[in-house]
Amino acid sequence: MTLVRQFLKHAYALEVFWLVGFREDAQRGWQVLTVTRDMETERLKPWPLPIGMLPLLAPGRVFIEGCQSRTPNRGCSLVLRVDDVGAAEEVTTKAIPPEVFSFGEHPTGIQHLLRYCQGDRVILVPTVEMVRYLFLHNKTMANALMRSTGIMELFSPEAPGFYPDLHLRFTRGMPRNCLSDPFASEFAWTAVDLEGRHSWDSVRVRTAGQPYVSFTPPHLFDSVWAVRAIEWKATVLVLEINSMSGKRFPCDRLRYSHPSIREAKPFRPAGFKSLRQNENDFSTPAEPADAHELGIDVTAAGSRTNTHQTALHAPAKMGTFDRTIPIERVILKARSATPLKQDAPEREKSRPPRDRQYPRRLQTSVSVAEEDSSTSLPPIEFRLLEPAGPDDLGELEPMMAVVRLMAKELPAVHVASSLCLLKPGRAFSTVGRCRRPCLIAIFTPKNGIPLVLVSVDHSGEHALSSLALIYRRPCGFFEMEKHLATLLDGLVENGGSWEARAIERFFDIFFAQRYRKVLCCREKLNNGDYLAAWAAKLGARLGLSK
Repeated sequence: MTLVRQFLKHAYALEVFWLVGFREDAQRGWQVLTVTRDMETERLKPWPLPIGMLPLLAPGRVFIEGCQSRTPNRGCSLVLRVDDVGAAEEVTTKAIPPEVFSFGEHPTGIQHLLRYCQGDRVILVPTVEMVRYLFLHNKTMANALMRSTGIMELFSPEAPGFYPDLHLRFTRGMPRNCLSDPFASEFAWTAVDLEGRHSWDSVRVRTAGQPYVSFTPPHLFDSVWAVRAIEWKATVLVLEINSMSGKRFPCDRLRYSHPSIREAKPFRPAGFKSLRQNENDFSTPAEPADAHELGIDVTAAGSRTNTHQTALHAPAKMGTFDRTIPIERVILKARSATPLKQDAPEREKSRPPRDRQYPRRLQTSVSVAEEDSSTSLPPIEFRLLEPAGPDDLGELEPMMAVVRLMAKELPAVHVASSLCLLKPGRAFSTVGRCRRPCLIAIFTPKNGIPLVLVSVDHSGEHALSSLALIYRRPCGFFEMEKHLATLLDGLVENGGSWEARAIERFFDIFFAQRYRKVLCCREKLNNGDYLAAWAAKLGARLGLSK
């Protein structure tokens, strides 16, 4: 069950009356202007809701005391057939007969619809609903819709076209909870199929800056729809599409992977009992876990990074493809296992029992807003370097805060950062039992020529300078990653000192600057003014500050 907190203020049920269009807010990003109807007083009210909430919205959907009802207020189920989805005429709301849907005294002729003529029947579909059904399978897809490179940030890009064997490599920008074989199929059609990708790209091009939503619908032939609609005489107004056939796979075989989906490497020393065993060595039956209700705050300006977010499940949408193909979820190789701590038995005792007959109902706050750049930055997807886990920060947290402050003070510069681990095998590779992490931050100004800041964890009293790579020309990240891998491997082999020969190898591509004693005053690492001063200093040294 999904709860919208702002709707709690209304004592009566609210019906989604109409979806007006998209607008961009300087503080909260893209929003969908939604008009609701109070089902008791009949009063209409506009709501600027985050665009990430659009997968849940369709005319006729009802929210009672903030909770979304499963029963819509208007419309009946119909099955329709359309010869060609792409052969639509784009019209305005003036084409809707008042007997089908009345806007009362409110002006019409602004929002757009697609009109299909099938025999004697006229089918009208709001463009917002067609976009919602075809593309917006979750809040991540919705938030990416109006960004110029939004979908490119969700997977390692593949050129649109047909592939015998297509491997979708999702990035951490896509929540792993959203991944399934049906979603991978829909995403492949949207991102890689020529019709799907052209249609997706047209939404932003034809909608930005307009008071309506417009796009180029894809050519889906002999398409059969299951819809909720209002029918009057020979006119059908579609309120919600539940399924649509006609899509074609852009491949003969589909595989997909995610950085967080890896082989499990359980580590249990001799004498430790399984998590599912009690002290009498009888396995405990699996019981229901806590049931979580999702609470949405529509005023939220940003949410945390996407990888492990609670998935906001939209109503089921079924897309029928032209055929069945093999689909495989690729499990990546496991990273090195973390040793089990000695206090594991004590920690196991403190865990609450899961042998309840009925699950507790707990409310979990979720956000449909985009990731907030003030708290986190776009991640870097490594192919050669080994990504660090969330617990592998070492002493790099103050430096990460400095990079975030720099990003905040440099709005014209695109900043991305992630942690990687140094290669194993040498004393400098580890800090105690843990691998030594390294922070990589890439600054890309408007001229497209990147600068890379490399800061290795100083744990163990290593006085290692930070390194800035100032490129002489635009450079793709995969090429930059090769340079970084060479430098970091040389650092490890050289016992924790930057290898001059490795740096000189790339003199024609970039020149390197060493920054000594960065954040060297340990007693001030929690001082905001100290971190801000270093952010300003590094911005000036890199030539990024005005």
